Amino acid sequence: MKRSLIGLLIILAALLAVITPAALAQPVVQTSTTLTTIFFEPDAGSAPFLSIINGAKADLKIEVYIMTSHDVFSAIGNAVNRGVKVQVILTQHPYNMESQAQTAYKEATSLGAQVKWAPARFTYDHAKFIIADNTRALFGTSNYTYGGTTESFEANVVTTDPRLANALDQVFAADWADTPAGSSPRQYLVLSPNSESDIEWLVDNAQQSLVIVEEEVPEGKLFTVIENAAKRGINVQLIEPQSNVTRASGQYALASLAVAGVHVGTVKEPFIHAKMIITDNKYLFIGSENVSYTSMYDNREVGIILDNADLVSQAAARVASLWKTITLVPAKLPTAQIAELTEIATNSYDYIGKLVKVRGTVEAVFGPTAYFTSVSGSQIAGLELWLGHVQNRSPNLTAGQIVQVTGAVDIYEGQLEISAVAPPVVLPGTALLPLPFQPVLDELGKYDGLIVLVKGTVHNFNGVMYISEGKTHVDMLALTPLPKIPSTVEVYVEGVVVNSTGNYVIAPIRFYNAASYTPFKRGAVKKNPALSDLRTNVKLYYEQTVTTTGVVATVPSDETAYITSDGYGMHLYGEHGTINSGDIVTVNGVLSSYNGSFEIDVTSVKVTGHTTAPAPIVIKTGEAAKYPEMLVTATGTVSNVSSKNFDLNDGSGAVVVYMSKGTLPANGTTTTVIGIAVNYKGTYEISVLPSSS
Repeated sequence: MKRSLIGLLIILAALLAVITPAALAQPVVQTSTTLTTIFFEPDAGSAPFLSIINGAKADLKIEVYIMTSHDVFSAIGNAVNRGVKVQVILTQHPYNMESQAQTAYKEATSLGAQVKWAPARFTYDHAKFIIADNTRALFGTSNYTYGGTTESFEANVVTTDPRLANALDQVFAADWADTPAGSSPRQYLVLSPNSESDIEWLVDNAQQSLVIVEEEVPEGKLFTVIENAAKRGINVQLIEPQSNVTRASGQYALASLAVAGVHVGTVKEPFIHAKMIITDNKYLFIGSENVSYTSMYDNREVGIILDNADLVSQAAARVASLWKTITLVPAKLPTAQIAELTEIATNSYDYIGKLVKVRGTVEAVFGPTAYFTSVSGSQIAGLELWLGHVQNRSPNLTAGQIVQVTGAVDIYEGQLEISAVAPPVVLPGTALLPLPFQPVLDELGKYDGLIVLVKGTVHNFNGVMYISEGKTHVDMLALTPLPKIPSTVEVYVEGVVVNSTGNYVIAPIRFYNAASYTPFKRGAVKKNPALSDLRTNVKLYYEQTVTTTGVVATVPSDETAYITSDGYGMHLYGEHGTINSGDIVTVNGVLSSYNGSFEIDVTSVKVTGHTTAPAPIVIKTGEAAKYPEMLVTATGTVSNVSSKNFDLNDGSGAVVVYMSKGTLPANGTTTTVIGIAVNYKGTYEISVLPSSS
């Protein structure tokens, strides 16, 4: 995605004897211990960091995620005072640490350093490196904080190797100028964005042993390759901070790896912040890259793969001592509780940190981030769905799909989300989403997680797009690249409302030019829509009062009936008076839904005539989803009999049959049922009529 610039080759011959990359696509580096060393925290303390800063004579470059150490700031001030040119790149919005970033920017600037925010094209600039006089460099996993230099378990590299120093300098120069870094540094560095293939190679090429020390739980493709390594007999040891098993998503993922055969150990103290991999005691990776989707693809990260036997041995010995302090994660998956999205949204603090199984309708997809909704009566809820953990194993979701998701309830930067721990299951059938809500800009908070259509004037400022209406403005959240729209253009924006650290923003799906686009108003619908209008344009009529006609197909109870017209069916809910099969009725009520099925919550039902009662439609068991709220009949073999349900299959696929009354058939028998094809929480089933039970 973002690459960098190659240096001059005039000293290539002299350098080949010093350092030679292996003949591989991956940047495996051979370097002597006289040029390159490694050290660990909290063992070494702050001395290595202060040494490289204090040793700078003319030029000092620092690029770091977060910097709060008073000792480091003091050393930077001393460097400036002795005439050293100091340049610093900081992340403007580190996760939950924006105030520290602002303080670091002001402090470094006040000391006389030249300071820039990292390019906005990175989700985070998570790299941590220092270059002194373009000849000596320190990089690895430590932030320049008290914890990063004296408390957490960290792994870092110090080098005077010319090619490594030059590669890091190229990365810094590119980030300082906010330009792509080019391919040259990738000969020697594991560089994000797009570093996953290097880490994947390390794991896939393990023949006997694999040791991984990680702050974050493996996600996406890296989760799968680690899992597969254990399954093929590799001795895999994974060390994680103990805090990762206190979160439901982490507990599930790490238990899944344990089930696959990975030896997963957690450490309480020191906090594991290192990112280190040892393959077959032959290769050593140290870097800022976590094994997460964002780290691999969206961040600026810097690491290295070394094959120096002495350095690999040092790392292996240090990790072996750390392994003695671990607590093993049991090879047993935690159980998820069944919940509704509306329940989670209404009572979020009762669910935070818990593992749940939920169903909903996909309304928007932005790569590994999706948004899905669920309706219960008059209540609608929308939540973020994070698929980064299971990205490579997940289906390609599209708007309108009904999905079942197992995941952990969490809050990310203020937004309530479900973090999927297993690939979503796409259920039969699709749902039509209601029209976007059309709030004024200062009321977006009422529509968190839902699709809206808002109008405003475009503004572009410092790489951020926002729209304004009067004195109110809202930022556009670039989950995907935003179109280039000039400032002052008036637009309609359709997108999802997202809570971004307390501020409501919009993740745009599409833009419309306000000069030529007229939005569809919720009230601009037919006064007397046919059932075909209601079924094929649910998003237009949803939650509106409608009047329609149809023929009564069946009347299961005093508050439930089903009508049909021109090949479409509809559930009537509410007191409907005395009606019978074959009656022609005019129905007035509100189009709503319950447990996934659409219905009219009736206010009145008037009989206007009578005709022949509709006959059940003969269907295949695997095609119930094609006949929503229609009277159907099917024949097949019975299986999985339990309570009030059984499966029926004629060879085209099984359908669940629900019988509220009567004796259920025996497994293995052939039976015929008559009932209504009903969407129940995303799965179509046949609800048997009492007379056929």
